Order: sequence, then structure tokens, then C-alpha cells
Amino acid sequence: MTDQQQPETPPARSTQQKPSHGFRRLLGYETKVWAERYGEVTLAIDSRHDNSHGIVHGGVYASLLDAAFGHAVAFCGVPGRTRLAVTITLQTTYLAPARTGLLTAIGRVLHVEGRVATCAGEVRLDDGTLCATGRASFMYKPGSEQPEGVPISARRTPM
Repeated sequence: MTDQQQPETPPARSTQQKPSHGFRRLLGYETKVWAERYGEVTLAIDSRHDNSHGIVHGGVYASLLDAAFGHAVAFCGVPGRTRLAVTITLQTTYLAPARTGLLTAIGRVLHVEGRVATCAGEVRLDDGTLCATGRASFMYKPGSEQPEGVPISARRTPM
């Protein structure tokens, strides 16, 4: 994929939204697509996202990638059930600065082996500029590695 190519659209989409709490509210991102093995989040850039050079802080790109990957890993289409996972590695490559506009982070699950999922993705500006790419690994809570996930009540138990 070249810098100006748009990423492919996932085949199945969900209107299901992740709850808005904590860090999501602090950073200000929203879920655009939440589907099996695919996540997409957007962020309207404002001054709170700037670093001391007046461009989007690198931690914003990393956080958006982590959120998109987390969406891709955690999707569960079974009512009353969920998939629980935590980030165990996150690598971000910074490619272009952003000052204004809408950022979109896309995450895709590449592989699941046992309880570990591997993801890859990118962050783009609304004009198509590729700002960052990333890869991550997530550890599923036991049972969450299965597509049917675990009961929602399992959220509060240790990994």
C-alpha cells in the first residue's frame, strides 16, 4: 500500500459501539467501525493533542492505534458475551506530522495463536496522508480467544 492509497473496507460492519469512558473521553476519539478482526477509530485534532512543536503528539498516534487494535481484538458478535484482552506489545512508526483535520486509525487482527493476537494498522489524515503505522500483540483472558467470547460478567475478574 502506498502512502496515498486508502485502506480496504472490511466486509462486515457493526453498529455496536464501545462505551465512552475514561481514556476515550480524555483523548476524544470515537468508534467508526467495530467488526470481527477489524477496528476503526477517529479523532478530530485540536490543541490538546499538540506537542511543544505544534503538531500531534506521537502518543496520540500510538493511543489511536492501540484503541483500533483493541477494537479488532475484542469484537464479539454474541449478545451478552464479550472478548477481553490486554496489550502486551505496541510498536509505532511515525511517518508524517499532522496539525489539523480528522485522524482515522485502522486495526486488523492478522493472526491468533493460543491466547495471543497479532495486529497491524495505520493512522491517516482525512486527506489520505499516512501519519503512522503500527503492530501490536494482545493477550486474551482465558476463553476470550474463542470468537464466542466469555459472559460479560467476566469483565471484572483478573487476567
